[in-house]
Amino acid sequence: MILNKLLVDRLLKEIKDKGRLLDYHLLRNLFDKHDREIIKELYKYRNSDGGFGHGLEPDTMVPDSSIVATDEAVMILEEIRDKTLIEPIIAGIVNFYESTYIPEKDGWELVPPEVDNYPHAVWWNYSGVGEFSYGNPNPQIVGFLYTNRKHLKELDIDKMVNKIVDYIINIFPKESRKHNILSCLIFYNHMPESIKEQIHDILQIAIDNELALTNWEEYCLQPFEIQNLNNDFLKDHKELLEKNLAYQLDCLNQGLIMPNWHWNQYDEQFEKAKWQWAGYLTFIIVKALMS
Repeated sequence: MILNKLLVDRLLKEIKDKGRLLDYHLLRNLFDKHDREIIKELYKYRNSDGGFGHGLEPDTMVPDSSIVATDEAVMILEEIRDKTLIEPIIAGIVNFYESTYIPEKDGWELVPPEVDNYPHAVWWNYSGVGEFSYGNPNPQIVGFLYTNRKHLKELDIDKMVNKIVDYIINIFPKESRKHNILSCLIFYNHMPESIKEQIHDILQIAIDNELALTNWEEYCLQPFEIQNLNNDFLKDHKELLEKNLAYQLDCLNQGLIMPNWHWNQYDEQFEKAKWQWAGYLTFIIVKALMS
């Protein structure tokens, strides 16, 4: 789908004026190489433990490193073309994941207890963190660690991969929703063919079912999100994808993409956070339109 240059220029200006420089450079990076600018901005959210915080995931402002913010950093690092530039950051993230792994949970908690000391969305209240499905975020972390296993010092990555495969086969079909679908799809992308063959059809059914139920004005899984990760799962949804991209283009013509959710607490701080989200949401949609 062709994007009007005047539209892109307007979006860039609006992000620069109201959003984050990080997202401004991410959007520019779709048209020209801005690896170093992205990395420079990303370092502002990085902590000495190798993890990320400081509102990189704008729904939680805790400065301490969190899994949810570090997962966001991993997604952003995928946009860097020159992978040699990010090897130290990758090694630090692996170290952070290892240090925060909880053996009795066979995985991670999305946010630390300190989250309650800073403005955040109601779903990030620490009291509710245990209610998240095992499929969010464990599969995507294990996939990342598998690809970067040369940096691992303690965790048994093969055992962890087998745990995720078992989850996808036996539990995931009963609880597949937007975030654990995306997490499992990221895991899939990191896996060798022998693993992909075991879980492909299960993921396909989950994606098919979820896309059939969506209302794009609400918070839901959208075709463009699947396209940004793995277009192979949209082979039977080409018409739906085109409609979704056309819908998103109409939204872009009205301005930056604003979050269609609310924190339900810390109202004043959310008014600031939604503009931090707007640049990133706009970037991922422009990326999909250019694919």
